Amino acid sequence: LKWEEIMDDQKVILQMTSTQVQEDGQQAVMELTTAATLHKTKDAAVLEYEETGDSGLTGQAVIELKGDTVMLSREGEASMRLILKQGCKYVSTYSTPFGRLDMEALPTRVMYAMGEAEGRIELEYHMHVQNQYVGLNRVSVQFHHTA
Repeated sequence: LKWEEIMDDQKVILQMTSTQVQEDGQQAVMELTTAATLHKTKDAAVLEYEETGDSGLTGQAVIELKGDTVMLSREGEASMRLILKQGCKYVSTYSTPFGRLDMEALPTRVMYAMGEAEGRIELEYHMHVQNQYVGLNRVSVQFHHTA
């Protein structure tokens, strides 16, 4: 990783595909293409962007890349935080206007790569909500600098 080649506060285009595979094999796919801001700190890279969920809830989303960990967080009408480190279970709460839900994620793949003008993140994790298995989530994110 060449952090020194990443300038502070760069505007990027972010493309995300999120697939949830349920126990019965059914898949739900969501895609998002949006403008984002890439920030650099001494030992991490942070992507910030506005997000609109399928439910119509909007919020500020953040993806932080640091070491062997990827953190996903969302603040707004619905709030959540996931810390994904391969092989480590993460327990958290998903807060919605309708109440709080307990959630648990167990990552099986946490990978990212960054170059001078682009980056890629690949995540795969099993998700439980309220102690019920909801499926395997696969998230693929690509971003590149705007011209």
